[in-house]
Amino acid sequence: MKKIKSIFIISIGIALASQVNINFFVPGFIITLSVVILPVFIYFYKEFNAMEIIFATGIISPLYRGIFVYIGTNNLHTTLGFIGADILFYFSYGILFYLFYLKKAKTNLTDLFFSVFFCDFLSNIIEINIMLCFKGYSYILFQDLAIIAFIRTAIAISIILLLKYYKFLLIKDEHEERYRKLILMTSSVKSEIYFMNKNNSDIEDVMKKAYSLYKVISQQNYPLDLKNISLDIAKDVHEIKKDYISVIKGLEEMVGEKTDRVKMNIRDMANIIESDVKEHIKRNKSNVSLNFEIIDNFNVKEHFYLVSVLRNLIYNSIEAMEEMKNGNINISIRKSQGYYIFLISDNGKGIKDKDIEYIFNPGFSTKFNTETGDICRGIGLAHVKSIVNDIFLGTIEVDSKVGKGTEFTMKIKEDIMEGEAI
Repeated sequence: MKKIKSIFIISIGIALASQVNINFFVPGFIITLSVVILPVFIYFYKEFNAMEIIFATGIISPLYRGIFVYIGTNNLHTTLGFIGADILFYFSYGILFYLFYLKKAKTNLTDLFFSVFFCDFLSNIIEINIMLCFKGYSYILFQDLAIIAFIRTAIAISIILLLKYYKFLLIKDEHEERYRKLILMTSSVKSEIYFMNKNNSDIEDVMKKAYSLYKVISQQNYPLDLKNISLDIAKDVHEIKKDYISVIKGLEEMVGEKTDRVKMNIRDMANIIESDVKEHIKRNKSNVSLNFEIIDNFNVKEHFYLVSVLRNLIYNSIEAMEEMKNGNINISIRKSQGYYIFLISDNGKGIKDKDIEYIFNPGFSTKFNTETGDICRGIGLAHVKSIVNDIFLGTIEVDSKVGKGTEFTMKIKEDIMEGEAI
């Protein structure tokens, strides 16, 4: 039922297009827009039978035209003649389209062009011959019908090409959006894996200390309950470590090793980060502008980690300018004396001198909500520094003035950035 309804709607649309027409050669013979629209619908609605669309149109369109003809002429004989001629055209078109196009196992747009042209041309010849009772042939008539068929076919194929190109652009945009989200997601996951691996060594230390405590208690004259508790702590930490390792392995399998094999251009990375940040700014209605200046172009091996670092620094800047009306964030990337230098600056509220030496420490934060009592744990910049130091073997420094803004400077060696990171 749904299929019949869809074909009926398509046929109605084509019938409406048939009202855009001009009379040609003899009364009742019209050149309509519907013959332009028909192959377009057939091409894009491949889930429906083309013959069903053509024959349904061949009934609905002539009947629709017949209503207006009868209202205008009040002559049933003339109306039926025009309806019959139109039905003959569409049914001839359908049979010819089946022979020229639908019977072929493989087809392309060139096949469609010639099929539509000959269907249009020959169907018009059949229709006009019936209306002329096979009299009054002329070379000019065939020439004009061929020109009309060519023009209508060219318009139809042009519409198909334009719609295909538009569809291609939409698909391309969707793919780029998916790719951007995949890069950002993978960047976050890989950064978390790195951070979890670092924490894993801390868990190992806790487990060793707990077991050492158990051994000390066992050798001394301590209560049995205390001995059992210390052993339980060691066992529990060991179980936590196993679960932690399982989570890390699961995340690593999800990300996959193939993501690490391809280098990424710094300009492409900047475009991805810029799109993500601007979406965040728009979503939160922040009055912040972002500008990337890439002076030297290069490829990055560990691009996921670099994306994580840059995003973290940029989002820190945005948070520092939440209440500003004209916030600016500038990212400058250049090469100098064998190093790639990243400058991330903003005109935010700045960092107090007494806090500068602590901002890269895990757990340090100045973000405290006086209403809820919530505090940001401050692992962001500690994470950034750890990645810059350990993954890229680089350095990161900060220069800030209260009320004027903050600038982070990262320096990473050229061979580390483009080659195999440690």
